[in-house]
Amino acid sequence: MGPSMTEQTSPQLSADLPEDDEISLIDLAIALGEEKKTLFAIPAITTTLAIVVSLLMTPIFTAKTVMMPPQQQQSGAASALASLGGLAGLAGAAAGIKSPDEMYVAFMQSEGMQNAVIKRLGLQERYEANSMTDARAALKGAVRAAPDKKTGLITIEADDKDPEFAAQLANVQVEELRNLLGRLAVTEAQQRRMFYEQQIQKVQNDLVAAEASFRQAKEKSGMQVTSVLAESGVRASAELHGQIAAREVQMQAMSRFATAQNPDMQRISSELSAMRAQLTKLEQGGGDASQGSPTQQQAVKSYRDVKVQEAMLEVLIKQYELARVDEAKEGPLLQQVDVAVAPERKSKPKRAMIVLVAAFAGLFLGVLIAFVRRAIRKASESEDSSAQIAQLKQAWSLKRYL
Repeated sequence: MGPSMTEQTSPQLSADLPEDDEISLIDLAIALGEEKKTLFAIPAITTTLAIVVSLLMTPIFTAKTVMMPPQQQQSGAASALASLGGLAGLAGAAAGIKSPDEMYVAFMQSEGMQNAVIKRLGLQERYEANSMTDARAALKGAVRAAPDKKTGLITIEADDKDPEFAAQLANVQVEELRNLLGRLAVTEAQQRRMFYEQQIQKVQNDLVAAEASFRQAKEKSGMQVTSVLAESGVRASAELHGQIAAREVQMQAMSRFATAQNPDMQRISSELSAMRAQLTKLEQGGGDASQGSPTQQQAVKSYRDVKVQEAMLEVLIKQYELARVDEAKEGPLLQQVDVAVAPERKSKPKRAMIVLVAAFAGLFLGVLIAFVRRAIRKASESEDSSAQIAQLKQAWSLKRYL
């Protein structure tokens, strides 16, 4: 039996079917050739507009300054603190802390510093800003700060149409940052100094109150309290109270930098336990002068309070002086490696880049429009396609809404 009709016609039909899925490069070249006016006109227009716009744009100059943030140093107070026993651990525990460079960049982006820069240079009028918020937004767009992880330096760039003002704007960033850091405790030595300043002020106020209370109790008791206490050993008890209070202050300061597992914290805790046990034995042994009238006992207690505050004040003053020495050794807080100078050449607009991008964008747009125009022209030659195009125009026409 011979081949069926389907088998005979299938090869012939397959040969006659057009290959719609394949795109011929010749057809593409023909399509572009038919729309060559559009293909060349649009890139020419976009390139010309880009040249005109780039020439009309205001030149912007960029000034750059490089600064070195403070480098954390080992505290020099460790050896000097050794003479104070357990107090030697404070500097060692706090050493090695290094503030990240991102913190200084965040300081420059803070509202407080930006407001200081705006007021100092009159940027609200220069940027024609209606409010400080708008001025800060304009300043943020004009100034950039970026830390370098490898070198540890921070680069600040400032843009302005005036090269002299651009350099001034960059340098003012460093000056205002230095002023801001002068009011903040950033380094370890600064933190210790400010902490002891606060503690000294508190102890001085407590000492004044304790002395006033002692004078009143002494007048009521009508006795020479100091001689009685000297004989009864309350002076030793008061000094031990002061040492215990000083250790407690030290632990409070160290808690900012060290955990409870820190060896220095554990050592000071052991010293505190031993001192408290010694104080308990001293007071139970009758050295507290608990005998006598209530006014005499109050005088004894007031005297001991005075000695406690005096002992604490003495230790805190020593710690404060050590912190000041360490702070002085740290040197300048911020150092400018490169001071910004007026740039000789503009940084933007980059006219060549603008023209090149506009030319390529125009070429892409020209090719797209060329293919669309050819497709519409081919569709209009077919009756079915012409009817669809007419319906499309009618559907998108705005006449029905007018």
